[in-house]
Amino acid sequence: MSDRIQITGIGNLIAAVPNILGFTPELSTLLLFFSGDRLVWAARHDFGTGPLAAAADALTKTGEADSVIVVIVADETPFADVIVEGEQTKAALLELGIGVSGIYYTARIDGGEEWTEVDSFQCGTIPAPNATEVAAAYAVLGKSVAGSRAEIEARFRREGTVTPRDRTVARAAKDELGENFARTVLAELAEVVRARTAPQPALAARTGLVLVTDITARDAMLGLALIDHGVAAETMAAIARQLHTAERVAALTVAGYFAYANCQGVEAGCAFRAAREEATRFPLCDTKFLGLLEDALAQAMHPSMIRKLAGTGARLARENFGIELPAPSGDWI
Repeated sequence: MSDRIQITGIGNLIAAVPNILGFTPELSTLLLFFSGDRLVWAARHDFGTGPLAAAADALTKTGEADSVIVVIVADETPFADVIVEGEQTKAALLELGIGVSGIYYTARIDGGEEWTEVDSFQCGTIPAPNATEVAAAYAVLGKSVAGSRAEIEARFRREGTVTPRDRTVARAAKDELGENFARTVLAELAEVVRARTAPQPALAARTGLVLVTDITARDAMLGLALIDHGVAAETMAAIARQLHTAERVAALTVAGYFAYANCQGVEAGCAFRAAREEATRFPLCDTKFLGLLEDALAQAMHPSMIRKLAGTGARLARENFGIELPAPSGDWI
């Protein structure tokens, strides 16, 4: 969407947080970074675990943010602890040269819940998060809000539905089709994303084989984000749930890329963490691309920079495999 949404009032801003993050945070310290009056990035960490210095430092260096609003969500927490958390976070941000526009506390992000400005004790009410203009805009884009971070993590949990026979058939197809194998799989994936259908185990097996045997085809897959980055993320997550070892690591990495390009940093982080856990169990997995994306997320690289890889992927799909994917639009990059 190219039209900007005007958020007026702290209550409405806090109510927008679940849509911005993709889930409703609990026991969290949130940093909402602004450039002028424009929200450019949001970051969170567990309450009481120290300031988000890396994200703030990265945004300071890039000049993308000049002020921060801090929101502390901490139910059943002594208010004295909230004050300490706010002071420590503010000190860390000021040291980095970022002004703090306000520090706000709420027990929960829920309709009718009260927010409190930590310094002045000014209070207000949070509207229902699912009834705001932001929620309506995100619904149009097909973005949903998870009930918790655990719900997002479950999206990347292995189900293991690809069978040994599926893998045997996939390898036989690769031997038979040769250079056309990757092209066929890419075309199938593009159709699944366009049609918003669930990838079957046979396609998951073929995709896993392409991911670990053809790095050019892997990079071309990134262009699927240009069809629909949200659906591409769901599709690759569904494929990753069916795979294991190196194939699962590669699929989770690409799924995390799609989520990152879709401005879903928490979802991307969950995918990368699942990939790293799988790679730890199987040390021979290739994690170069995973490492680059992990570093980008840790340094708060804006999704607009990450999306450029999708344009490269679309070019590779066209030039190397004869598959036409949408060209990046003016507001995509």
